[in-house]
Amino acid sequence: MQYKFSNFSEIDSNILFVWAHEGETDFSDLNLDVDIAKLATNEGFKGKVGQKFVVRALAKPASTVVLVGVGAAADLKAGSARKAGVLAIRTAKKLRASKIAISNLGGYESELVEGLELGNYHFDTHLTKEDDAFEGVVGVELLFPETTKIEHAKILADGINYARTLVNMPPNELYPESLAESARQIAKFGDLSCTIMEEKELEKKGFNLIMAVGKGSVNQPRLIHLVYKPEGAVNHVVGLVGKGVTFDTGGYNIKPGASMMNMHCDMGGSAAVLGAAKAIAGLRPENVEVHFIVPTAENAIANNAFKPNDIFRGYGGKTVEIHNTDAEGRLILADALAYAQEQGVETLIDLATLTGAAVVALGEHTTGLFSNDDDLVAKLQDAGVKSGEDLWRMPLTERLDAGLDTPFADMKNLGPRWGGAITAALFLKRWVNLDAWAHLDIAGPAFTESEDPLGPKGGTGHGVATLVRFVEGLSEEG
Repeated sequence: MQYKFSNFSEIDSNILFVWAHEGETDFSDLNLDVDIAKLATNEGFKGKVGQKFVVRALAKPASTVVLVGVGAAADLKAGSARKAGVLAIRTAKKLRASKIAISNLGGYESELVEGLELGNYHFDTHLTKEDDAFEGVVGVELLFPETTKIEHAKILADGINYARTLVNMPPNELYPESLAESARQIAKFGDLSCTIMEEKELEKKGFNLIMAVGKGSVNQPRLIHLVYKPEGAVNHVVGLVGKGVTFDTGGYNIKPGASMMNMHCDMGGSAAVLGAAKAIAGLRPENVEVHFIVPTAENAIANNAFKPNDIFRGYGGKTVEIHNTDAEGRLILADALAYAQEQGVETLIDLATLTGAAVVALGEHTTGLFSNDDDLVAKLQDAGVKSGEDLWRMPLTERLDAGLDTPFADMKNLGPRWGGAITAALFLKRWVNLDAWAHLDIAGPAFTESEDPLGPKGGTGHGVATLVRFVEGLSEEG
């Protein structure tokens, strides 16, 4: 979408969106020919989040004015501003408006623009277009202060939408090789260094857990490593690792048919990391070097696929006995975490659609946050609040760690039934030798089965904004 700053006297759009706080009744500054507050109240509009009220056939300042509820003024925050922007775009599309005007929103204008960009997202690559298909909103007049960080908002939203598209791509189009090629394109246009390890190199260097998961597929594994280096001094070195299982059959512990649907989204962690790479490459934060590492494989069934009771020595030197081939994500992450620590990172964060247990515990909209460092937790939670993404700290219960022991190897890849999200995190912790590590289980919020307040059905891009704002926070520390 194209943006331009404007004011009420210069509006050149047919629709004007105005934000209404709960209980607000004064819209005299709009200079409308009607008492819009009275009309809205008569129709039950109260300014609650998600409500809207449309008035048409006006002479000024636009032919149509839409009141959008944003809740009580005291409760206004980044998340509600983004949702308001999404609702505005959805409404404009239904009214088939190609150009719209947007009023300001009490200091949350940048987040509002993020919402506009997120709301304009659609994945229609495989749909046959109708001849009269509406092309969407192409122009936005911003009745904002010209100091608003529009470009920042657009870059961040672009990273989120990129992650959404990766998740939404069908598994016959997105597989380890094509995911690696997509990462290579990010590096090319974002001035990032890029290393892609293919199966022969992975096997030679001892990435045996990645190879175990991926060797049963004709689409062989890859390890993706992009690096962002700022100009000038580097005061922080961060590693971001994302699980990239492009399709998960469950392996020989095969999933039931219904559970196999949407398993192309099992690379949501890698999508978040690569989306963050795209955004950070555009934003160019100072002082922070960032390593984006994605182990990617397709968990398929074949005569050479890994089996229960197989034992492999991971890249980090420890051995793992396979107790369930459907607990594969933690295996490829283990190799990647060990590799990431060789890059000199001081802080290490991994993201993965790792366990159904996290969804049972926290629902579909909340990330499970596990960490060995309180300061890192606080920074991630703050970044989550600023991003409108919900993170909830979960315990690393030491008594459950023994459930990963086996007499035949250093560990097994599956703990007892109870506390499955915790034992998965504890498995990863066994491969980490840093004081600042966090594991984000995004199994719930990475994919939505229906349209939600921030996007359509499918990949959500969850995690991108939190990672970007976390890195920006380190940059601001100097």
